[in-house]
Order: sequence, then structure tokens, then C-alpha cells
Amino acid sequence: MNGKVHTIGELLHKYLRESGLEHKLLEASVPTYWEEAVGNHIVSQSKCKRFEDGRLFIEVEAAVWRQELLLRREDIRNKINTRAGKEIVKEIIIR
Repeated sequence: MNGKVHTIGELLHKYLRESGLEHKLLEASVPTYWEEAVGNHIVSQSKCKRFEDGRLFIEVEAAVWRQELLLRREDIRNKINTRAGKEIVKEIIIR
């Protein structure tokens, strides 16, 4: 040991980074970040279908909500990436 005291959080973060699991953990958090970025009202009108290869797929039944999300998707994408601490979402696809 080098004599430096580490917090459990620091050790866990180091382990996740070194084991390659950090990115997987971020990917698994994207639906939660979506909910935080858009709020409960939009969450009740939309469904986060999947996240793969940097693309977040959102399903919306009502055309008015689809249009609203299309207009706001870059702002939402930026909020998600800010929350994640890196650019994990490259594109939001709304159907």
C-alpha cells in the first residue's frame, strides 16, 4: 500500500473503470437519466424502449408529444449526457 487512504467510492470507481464495467453501468442508467431529463409528465406519455450504440429509442403514441420531443431532443440529449458525465447518448430517436 502507498499509505494513501481511499474511500469506498474511489475504489469502486477505479474497479469499474479498470474492469470495463463503467460504460455498461452508464448505459444501464440511461433510462433513469431520461426520466430525470424530461420529468414525470413526459415520462407518462412516452416509453424508453432501448439504448444501443449511442442511440436512445423513445416511443410516443400521441403525435403532439412526438413533435414536442422532436423539438426538445437536443436539449434532452445534453441533459442526459451532462448527468452521465460524458457523451453517452449520441442520438435520440423518437417513434
